[in-house]
Amino acid sequence: MIVLHGGWGAEHSYLIPAIRPIADTHRFVLYDQRGSLRTPMSPPAKISYSALVEDLEQLRQRLGLDKVTLMAHSMGNHLAYGYLRAHPERVAGLILVGAVPPAALTDEEPAFLKDVWPGYYRSDAAAIATRKETWARDWSDRCLNIAIEEGLIPKDWAVKHPPETNPNLQALYIKKDQDKTAFWRMCCTAVNTFGGNNWREMQGGMVYYTQAAADAVLADPGYETVVREFWPTLKGFGGPVRVIIGTHDYVDIGPVFWPKLVSKMPNARLAVIQNAGHSAWMDEPGEFTRTLRSALNETTKSR
Repeated sequence: MIVLHGGWGAEHSYLIPAIRPIADTHRFVLYDQRGSLRTPMSPPAKISYSALVEDLEQLRQRLGLDKVTLMAHSMGNHLAYGYLRAHPERVAGLILVGAVPPAALTDEEPAFLKDVWPGYYRSDAAAIATRKETWARDWSDRCLNIAIEEGLIPKDWAVKHPPETNPNLQALYIKKDQDKTAFWRMCCTAVNTFGGNNWREMQGGMVYYTQAAADAVLADPGYETVVREFWPTLKGFGGPVRVIIGTHDYVDIGPVFWPKLVSKMPNARLAVIQNAGHSAWMDEPGEFTRTLRSALNETTKSR
């Protein structure tokens, strides 16, 4: 099982808690994608989408595997789609966790809607937009409330700095490096989970994320071209695909798109974890482990 972390520009360690409970029965291979950690970002650095796909193929070859099952999280799913497109004969199955839909991030009306949602109207788009706005307010409020509870930001901040001025509370109150890391974990957990109060379990910090790598991949013309092939590639794949997503995952809140996408794929199943966000294993660890174990058994049994 090759595990593809999110990002772009992130690294693999945050996924270890997700797989640790079943690492005794399955072999997981985790690696840091090109652009992670201290990867040089200036020439002759080569950070591109096609390079990420080729790196994964080189890893498969070095491992001596004829076929691989890919477990992807977040933007790692876009890497999985691209690898499947480039090397369909090498993919045994896919496990898509917190799966970014098979379309460009900026597509308000993805091309796959013609296939999976022919009756998609402006009212549907408006409802999805409202859901996203509510989610954005909720995570921001959760982060702020946790920071207040932990004493990083004063309770009367709104009196000193009216909200309508959009004050930068981090710059105003959070000065120490360890407090900056704690605040990052609070906000990152609020974004990626349903609750946010388990922020001390969040791995890493901003130092582990390289925005320049994400910018390089997203600006790659090759990525812009191949992303249009993601949905036809998935729809044409006959191997097992298992999608695991939380009800409050920001990539598809509800979910709305994935039930329709899965219904059009030949060998796909969707598992929705209630009251869970993008990092569902942090919200509902027991349910996530059971769901992942089932997905692993179903995608690897033929091998």
